Amino acid sequence: MTKIFKYVGSLGEIHGVQGDDVIQFSGVKYASLANRFAKSELLGHNVGNSCDMEFSIIQHSLPKPEFSISELGGLHLNITVPLVDNEMPRPETKLPVFVFIHGGAFAMGSNAWPQYSQARLVKLSAELGKPVIGVGINYRLGVLGFLTSAELRAEGYESNNGLRDQMTALRWIKKNIGGFGGDGENVTVIGESAGSVSGMHLLHSPEPLFKRLVGMSGSPLMLPPLSPPVTEFAYAAVIQALELSHLSSAGRVEALLKVPIKTLLEKIPPMVPLMPVIDGTLIPGLSTFAQISSEAIESAFPLPGKLWCEALMVGDCQLDATIITPMLEPRLTNIGGFFTSSLTSYLTSSQAAKILSAYSITPSTPDAPALRAILRFATDIGFLAPTISLANGWPGAAYVYHFNEPNPWDGPWKGEAGHILDVAFLFQNFSEFLEEGQKESARTFAADFIHFVNGKAPWQEWAPGKGAKVYGPSVADEGVKCHWIAYADDRPTVESGRESTILQLAEEIPLDEMAAAWGAFLQGR
Repeated sequence: MTKIFKYVGSLGEIHGVQGDDVIQFSGVKYASLANRFAKSELLGHNVGNSCDMEFSIIQHSLPKPEFSISELGGLHLNITVPLVDNEMPRPETKLPVFVFIHGGAFAMGSNAWPQYSQARLVKLSAELGKPVIGVGINYRLGVLGFLTSAELRAEGYESNNGLRDQMTALRWIKKNIGGFGGDGENVTVIGESAGSVSGMHLLHSPEPLFKRLVGMSGSPLMLPPLSPPVTEFAYAAVIQALELSHLSSAGRVEALLKVPIKTLLEKIPPMVPLMPVIDGTLIPGLSTFAQISSEAIESAFPLPGKLWCEALMVGDCQLDATIITPMLEPRLTNIGGFFTSSLTSYLTSSQAAKILSAYSITPSTPDAPALRAILRFATDIGFLAPTISLANGWPGAAYVYHFNEPNPWDGPWKGEAGHILDVAFLFQNFSEFLEEGQKESARTFAADFIHFVNGKAPWQEWAPGKGAKVYGPSVADEGVKCHWIAYADDRPTVESGRESTILQLAEEIPLDEMAAAWGAFLQGR
């Protein structure tokens, strides 16, 4: 029989449901909104579906509930608590807490998606004798989370609502998680993809928001914030799509607040850029490899989180760039030619030639191998190089991992360790669909995260002897393959499942220039 637990405290009465040795409190509101673009206000009391797209990337689905859309009521948390002596933990228990920030390119995602259920991970933590509390947060996405302009700011609406929602959620957790048996001063943020980008943006805050950070396959180097001119372009595109151009400045803002949410979401073209923006405060500027790889806390690019965040774990998947394949579909025919032309126009002929030679790409390379080679370059410049740079520039304890478990399910990326697959392994929600070796690898992966959330070293630190924990490939009849591997001359070795190609190129071509060239290609230039 399902048992109902009641939280009774400063938040009022909240019901939690027991299931498989954990208690889950779903839909706990952490903030209120006066309107769709308003600042999220911390609460002291309780008060459409793109899930299938992510399943298509993982190449395996899970049963999912029906999702409803709430314009003003979506800022809530799902809290998963382990049973302690078959009861809800008391406030004095002070369990470590992890907070998961989902990805989705700042356009889609929800803490209610079944692949993000934290029940199995929290249950495993209790089985290991290192119980933790898990929290999944929702935050505003797309136009509601990231539309900004001089007109909106003149009317009092701040930029980066989605990131500010995350900050409000973390403040709520610090203040209130004690009532669920957690320690508000012992919080680890785990972010994946855009969620990892978010966590790193939050390091700009002078206010300590969490104690540890896990960045899974994402950084501001991979997904840079928008510049003010681009945000004005995006705003103009939204105004045009909604046919509001004839109104005055104040009239346009008023109309934006009144347009039915369904119309707002349906009429805005999908290619309008809506993501974190450089605002001079929360995001002071563009991150560069040079800045990120330095331990210095520069006044021109303040990152005070390097002082208040005690430890960092960062990692990548072996072919993370699978996530950008849909963006390349219009150019898949003769993609080698497109890439060659783009690099040659953006970089010097010598620089372009070195990159093309290193990744074996020519205008005549057949489309399939050309795409694979381009994805290798994209993974190296967008995920591997940022991972290493972040670890190099972290003044405290840093830990690096490489996820190499091949996707076991049918689809275009079967056999590849693609983007998002690490999350499927971490939360244990696909374990019954894995062979024994990969199932054990997933358990080891999760156990290492649990150790980190508990403030323990999950494996050997990055410095002084650089290296990474490697997960997989674990294939049938060969058992689990999870081990720490030392780098050679500060570069990954073949045993780690990574190549040092991008780092060798960086000796002659700055990483920032290669990243800019890749960005230009993605934009069709």
